[in-house]
Amino acid sequence: MSEAKKDRTKQSFIAGSLASSAGVFITKLIGLFYVVPFRSIVGQQNLDYYSAAYTYYNVMLQICSAGLPFAIAAIIAKYMNRKDYRTVLLVRRISTAMLMVSGFVMAMIFLLVSGPLAAVRMGDKASPEAVAAMQNTFVILALALFLVPILYSYRGYYQGMKELRLYANSQVIEQFARVAALLGLGWFVVYVLKMAPIFGIYAAVLGTSVGCLVSLMYFVFYDRKLNEPVLKAARLQKEPAEDRKTILLELIAFGLPYVLVAILGNSQTLVNAQFFVRLNTSLGMDLRTAQIINSIIETNCDKLTSIPQVLSIGFSAGIVPYMTISLENRDRRALNRNIEDCLDTVLYIAIPICFSMAVLAGPIYYIMYGAQELGYGTVCLRWSSMLGFLTTLTPICNSMMLTLRFRKESIIYLAVGFLVKCITFFPLIRYTGYTGAITSSILCSATIVYLSLVKIKNKYDVKYRKIFVRGIKMLLACLCMNGVYALFRLAGIDGMNPSRLIALIQLGVMGITGVSVYIFVSNMMKLPQAVFHMDLKGILRRVLRRG
Repeated sequence: MSEAKKDRTKQSFIAGSLASSAGVFITKLIGLFYVVPFRSIVGQQNLDYYSAAYTYYNVMLQICSAGLPFAIAAIIAKYMNRKDYRTVLLVRRISTAMLMVSGFVMAMIFLLVSGPLAAVRMGDKASPEAVAAMQNTFVILALALFLVPILYSYRGYYQGMKELRLYANSQVIEQFARVAALLGLGWFVVYVLKMAPIFGIYAAVLGTSVGCLVSLMYFVFYDRKLNEPVLKAARLQKEPAEDRKTILLELIAFGLPYVLVAILGNSQTLVNAQFFVRLNTSLGMDLRTAQIINSIIETNCDKLTSIPQVLSIGFSAGIVPYMTISLENRDRRALNRNIEDCLDTVLYIAIPICFSMAVLAGPIYYIMYGAQELGYGTVCLRWSSMLGFLTTLTPICNSMMLTLRFRKESIIYLAVGFLVKCITFFPLIRYTGYTGAITSSILCSATIVYLSLVKIKNKYDVKYRKIFVRGIKMLLACLCMNGVYALFRLAGIDGMNPSRLIALIQLGVMGITGVSVYIFVSNMMKLPQAVFHMDLKGILRRVLRRG
């Protein structure tokens, strides 16, 4: 392959993954800012019902989707590479049917276990009204368990077709519709109908189904036009499609490990959701404080740390078709380039974001959520920023492991991480306080990332030395960025002004200046050229042209 073609392939992979990340970023940005008015509608304590419901929902959604979205993407990419269009369409039909059935079954299970699950989650000290509110949240959210897997069938198909912009657009549309329903219905039932704030929580979880339906309508609108070339090619194809049984077994073999990966990958939030409140109250903390801190960690800080995590979603989606084709063509060099490009790009963007979030934890939390729980929020966000960096890498490592067919090893590594979480959770909280829940998650994610990267290195002889050296340079650029933040503080600008609007302006000036310094210093060390294969001017021209 010529150097020019290598560069185009690299830029295509990075551009596609960044486009997908950009779409997810917009959805996360919406998710970040809706929490502020939503919190004022329902109250901080009631957010615990919201975060707990979505903890279980996310796990059950991963189980019922059975890993099929990524399996669909990988298998679609494989048969598109072979130009077997009839099999591509067959994969789509079978996978859609599987997701519809599994979604319906899981929704019914969620309804049946909602009562006992709510009672266990709330603990012995909770009132019957609190348990009933938790159960009602589960029941309403069960509808989304049926609808969202259908949406996943569309996303998996177009991910495999490398239509990552469509993939990203659907996420943006879904989030816009969900948040509009969440805030609109919540405001209406609480302020117009004068109902209790818990009904705002019910409206919020109903918004998930509304957003899913709107996104499905978007796919249906574009599907005929975008899928027509495949339909035409399938009609002209002389060879028959693969056997249905073969495709079904391939989907199951590819997707089943994702189920276990999903369950184990969510172990951190599962352990927190199930034991954080109960353990802290048993150690002397009152129930209200425990619920508030848990909601800060699982909702407020999670929304903020989801900003760097958009890269994990975008690159986990983007790397599957490219790595699958490299495996199909037995092109080890291309495979190594995919891995190096992915890690370089993610590190270049994620390191300064998480570093800034840790350094500026106080003003960021104050601007977003006010001063009421600022002490707890600042500490939690500072620790969560470190976790956010690792949880950005963990899904990418999982996606690479599964695509490279290290399915058994991936499950084992996640199980080891889960074991680390369980072993360290109780003693860390007992001896270090509530931040022990976050520290145990950091140790869990670090274990998974380390084991996965070592396995990939040993099998495919991937060289991490250059990535490591670039990572050190990125940290040096971050230290220069931190120097700028320190100078702002010396000048009396710290983003903690009593007026949150002025504080926001101050934080914006600090952030823009800090990022500018990071980019300037990293450019002096030629990091953009190494990561994106173009200089800073070229990147700016491309961004402006595409913008």
